[in-house]
Amino acid sequence: MDGQYPPPFPPMGAFYSSGPPPMYPPEPFPPRLHQLQTISMESLGTYSDYDDSNRNVLPAPPGQRQRRRQHSGSEHVKHRRTRSGCYTCRQRRVKCDETHPICDRCRKGKRECIYPGASTSAASSSKPSRKGSKAGESNDSASSASEDEEGDGKPALPAILDNEEDVSEPQSAASSQSRKSSNAALAASRGSIASTAETGSSSRDASRPQANRAPSKHSVKPSISHSSRWPGLPRDVKAYLKYHKQSLSHHHYAFKYDAGDFLKTTFLEIAMNDDSQALLYAIVAFAAYHHAVASGDNKISPFLSYYNRSINMLKTSLETKRPNVTTLLTILQLATIEEFLGDWVNLLGHQRAAHQILTDLYTPMTIMQDETRRKIIGWYIRFDLFAGMMSGGETNLGREWFAVHSDFYTRQTMDRPDDLGAKFEEYFATSRLLATDVALVFAAKTKGTITHEQFSTRISALETQFEQFHERLSNALTDPSCFVRTFPKAPPPQPDDITDFRDPKFLYAGEYFTMNYVLIDFWAILLMFRYQLTVAQLRQPSPELAEIAHNKCKMFEAIQYHEHGPPGAVVGCQASLGIASLFLPKDRKHIDWCRRKYALVEQRGYIYPANLRERMSDLWGEDVTHWWLPNDEGYPDIIRTICDFIQYRAGEPTDAAGADVRDMSGIFREMNVREGEQPIPEDLRGIAIEPDLLDPSGAWASSPEYPGP
Repeated sequence: MDGQYPPPFPPMGAFYSSGPPPMYPPEPFPPRLHQLQTISMESLGTYSDYDDSNRNVLPAPPGQRQRRRQHSGSEHVKHRRTRSGCYTCRQRRVKCDETHPICDRCRKGKRECIYPGASTSAASSSKPSRKGSKAGESNDSASSASEDEEGDGKPALPAILDNEEDVSEPQSAASSQSRKSSNAALAASRGSIASTAETGSSSRDASRPQANRAPSKHSVKPSISHSSRWPGLPRDVKAYLKYHKQSLSHHHYAFKYDAGDFLKTTFLEIAMNDDSQALLYAIVAFAAYHHAVASGDNKISPFLSYYNRSINMLKTSLETKRPNVTTLLTILQLATIEEFLGDWVNLLGHQRAAHQILTDLYTPMTIMQDETRRKIIGWYIRFDLFAGMMSGGETNLGREWFAVHSDFYTRQTMDRPDDLGAKFEEYFATSRLLATDVALVFAAKTKGTITHEQFSTRISALETQFEQFHERLSNALTDPSCFVRTFPKAPPPQPDDITDFRDPKFLYAGEYFTMNYVLIDFWAILLMFRYQLTVAQLRQPSPELAEIAHNKCKMFEAIQYHEHGPPGAVVGCQASLGIASLFLPKDRKHIDWCRRKYALVEQRGYIYPANLRERMSDLWGEDVTHWWLPNDEGYPDIIRTICDFIQYRAGEPTDAAGADVRDMSGIFREMNVREGEQPIPEDLRGIAIEPDLLDPSGAWASSPEYPGP
């Protein structure tokens, strides 16, 4: 099973070889059992934890810290000393995480942070107090000493505690207990579904030690407009970065929840690093795509240019250096673009590449150690579950990855029971683990690797888990003030309505709005579970399936007509249509309703693949292969242009003369796609792209767990 033996790491350039053109799927990787050479986690220090170090973090495996401290005389292998850390950390002889513009240690200790080659110093927001500095310099920490040891053969100087660091004895004891608990939880997560159900969540929670965690502090990082790279960026790139920050939301990425706006803060900050050109232009391409759709501008040449540049830069990067976290984020961003273009083949190609890099960089015990990694695994899990559901098979990642992901957020909720955001994260993680278990049990049944009795036992355990989780969600938020009571922008009731979305106790409002997506996800997983069980047991579909599908449609329409919904809210719940429409009645009223909603989603820029159109045409007895509504009603020119491009690039070259088509040179010439600076759209042209306009506050919150001080 995937996860036990990681797949082989492909040779450089295998992801995007020079043969296939940009935006074509990569070649598949031959399955082999091979032990990978892992990349040192020290090389990922640039993207280490952006939030507080006392956050819920899965500890490193036991013995790792001791191994780093062992010296074997002349046989001791020296670690390579970094030359890119800030001068302050090098003078103090402590390890620098190299976060720009202010490293984490200087930020915590409120020290001046100066990097080699910097023309001006990146000083912290406030100077350290004299008292705090003396107190910090008079204490030793064995924990910090092991972490900061350079390994150059010289005795390390006593570690200097930062002002915010606290390594008191009770804290160390709690950390040790937490480490043992995490290892036990990981071992338990590899067990069967039946054993999980037998032990029960109550006994697991009762045996878990409660670690003493200091409250996280609200950290602030400078805006990307204060980056050293910002002045040198072309004006068109700045314009689209501004559009991404101001007009797109996490729903455009199909993120159901993004506490702290990771996609607008840390994600953009990583893209502004010197070695993140491919990621930067992938983000700009995504913003240019959505801007063209929103403005109705019938030109997609800027989007194509940025996308093509990102692909070429990514290929060059893969040929010259080993993939890293930036490479992984770039591929996930490109996969998101392919999803919006309706190219699920290319999407799955990116997903395979992301899987290779993810399993090479991380393990289940390290993937949850900082917020950037947690966002990465959440992003990838969505594609993995998507691929599993589409193929009817297992996920690429082993169950232990999903279990650790769920266990982390379960512990977070236990530590902060009053934190609404923590509850949302835990709900989504639980749903994903349920979806994984459903995929695994039915895949095992199809392959014949479990007996009928084992299948029945696991199904019974899943039934219990679904019932318990459904009860939790039903009783989570019941106060009438949590709901949207009126829909003033909605049209009056019509005879062809199929849902009563105006229900005053149905759609969650305000800070509870994310709960709507929790329910949509849960209903989708429950619907697929009930349907697959019906097929496996050779029974007729029960009325419950249509009831669940109606609830999903009701939520979709309520979100559509909610006047205070976030940007992209409809796009964020588009997956509901694909599943719900299969179980709705096939009468004229329901078919027309579905066609209008499919058209609405595509008008927002999310293009459904051709094979889905063909399936729905067969299901409804209506030809929707060209457009969802009759006589091209509501078919925007920009969407028509995008669909023409998708169809154009889907063709394969048939002879030597098709080489230009293969390389997309013809479409680039026709659409005037060119390298270099692109024309700035009219609505963005008159705005001077200055730092204070991109981010009026001059700073952003970069702690995804805590959106406010």
